[in-house]
Amino acid sequence: MNISKIRDAILIVTFLGVWLFMPPMLDVFNQRASLLGMPLIVVYVFGGWLALIGLTALLASRISDDSPEPGGRDGDLALGPDIKLPDRTPGG
Repeated sequence: MNISKIRDAILIVTFLGVWLFMPPMLDVFNQRASLLGMPLIVVYVFGGWLALIGLTALLASRISDDSPEPGGRDGDLALGPDIKLPDRTPGG
């Protein structure tokens, strides 16, 4: 998957999370019903939270799979051909 598509998917998941936890959506599940002995709103909030974490983890793993290796060819070109990093060693 292309990295720009993954970033777009992360943005969509972010807006989905905001939309899922807005008061109008929470009011839909704020009923006297229960599921497995827990109020429906609790199941909705924690289930949605868990789903968002899972989607975020999936997308994050895809980003790390598509990113170049540190110190690789792409990493060398990131600073430009003539730019050198300063020496950060103590006393250096």
